[in-house]
This record gives sequence, structure tokens and C-alpha cells, in this order.
Amino acid sequence: MTSARSAAEAPEATDAAPCTPATTGLRGRKRERTRRAISEAAFRLFAEEGFDAVTLTRIAAAADVAPATVFTHFASKEDIFFGRREEFDAQLWEAMGDATTGAGLVEGLRRAAFRACDLALCGEDALAQSRVFSRVLLGSPALRRSYAPFSGQRRDHLAELLVERAGPHAVEDPELREELRVFASFAIVVRDLVFDALHEALAAGEPPERVRAAVDATLTRSCDRLVRAYAGSSLLDAVLGSAAVGAE
Repeated sequence: MTSARSAAEAPEATDAAPCTPATTGLRGRKRERTRRAISEAAFRLFAEEGFDAVTLTRIAAAADVAPATVFTHFASKEDIFFGRREEFDAQLWEAMGDATTGAGLVEGLRRAAFRACDLALCGEDALAQSRVFSRVLLGSPALRRSYAPFSGQRRDHLAELLVERAGPHAVEDPELREELRVFASFAIVVRDLVFDALHEALAAGEPPERVRAAVDATLTRSCDRLVRAYAGSSLLDAVLGSAAVGAE
């Protein structure tokens, strides 16, 4: 189960704030350029030879940097491949962060998934990079194994965010914590099903409109069922609603 992104691209470097010394800004931009060069070299090799056949030493040579430089920026090949995971996860947390009902949480999940699909399909370059990502991922058992723990991490993080949103009484209420954890588990399963559909369609070479249709079909079925399951959850709605009132 995977997350969608044109992972060969590192985030753009940003200019330093006016009060930041120029050397700090230059250093940051140089670091981002190096990370981007390593990532792009790695994905070229992954696309040509498959993930499992490529070594970090060869990535370093292709990026024209020392092997030690690769390790300065990335802990492993998997770290390079999933280099934008936290960035895309943050979009999910943000999309679900302002919900005041269980149905609102599901709608946030839906928006985040559609945004990820849009990013994967937003132009020829992004589409080509996304296809490479999906094909390499689905072609590597090692990558799929390394990705497996991410779903549990997302579930735990979402549950923690919901408990935090619920306020101090959630810490003392095991029933409430369990309710929030169960919802988080279902939500992340839906998210993973949607991204599975996205990657399968991308890897198969489907045109953008059919990729989007595959995502939409899976997302609609899954989210509609989740909304129905939680439409009458007075506990979840009460928690989110009271948290929203308290924040005003």
C-alpha cells in the first residue's frame, strides 16, 4: 500500500528569511540541490534496473557525489524512494484537521486523496515520474515490505491527533480513545485502498482520465461506506464538535 507522489522530485528550496545570514540560505539551497541530484539519479537507476539491483554506491556515482554524501542526506535506498512521504502525510493531517463530525473527517480524507491524484497527474513530467514510482514500487517485494509499517504509523499518528483534538478528558476515557483509534484504523485502510488503485492504474499505463476514474471509484465506495458507518456516531461527533467549540 502506497502513497502517491512524483517522488523523484525533492521539495523546492526556499529563500532564507531576511534576518537569516546569507551563508545559511546558501547552505540550505546547496543541500537541497544535492538532495535533488541524488534523488533524480536514484530514480533514473531505479527506472532502468529496478530498485533491488541498484546500490547506494552506484547512486552516488550517478549523482557525481561521494558515497558518504549520500549517507549524509539519506539513511538508505528506501529513504530516497519514500523521500516525500512526510510531506504528503502532512497534507492528509491538514485536510482532516478542522473536521467537526465523523463525516467531516471522511470528507477531509477524500480531499487529500484527490489532491494526491491531481499532483500525480498534473502535467506530462509529473505523470511520467509518478508512473516510474508506481512501477518500481510494484516491481519490488523489498520496497513493499519496507512500506508495510507506514500504514500502522499513519494510523497511530491520526489516532494521536484525534485524541489531542478531543482534549484532556480523552486521556482518561479508554472508551473514547478506542473509538478514535478504530476510526483512525478504518480511515487509513481507506487511504491505502485508494492509493493502491492509483498505483496499479499508473503502473499499467492507463491514461490520466482512467487513472482518475479508478481512484474516484475506489474512493467513492470506501468513503461512502465509512460515512455510513460513522453518520450516527454520537460519541465521535460530540468529541469533534466540543473540540471545535473550545477552540473558538
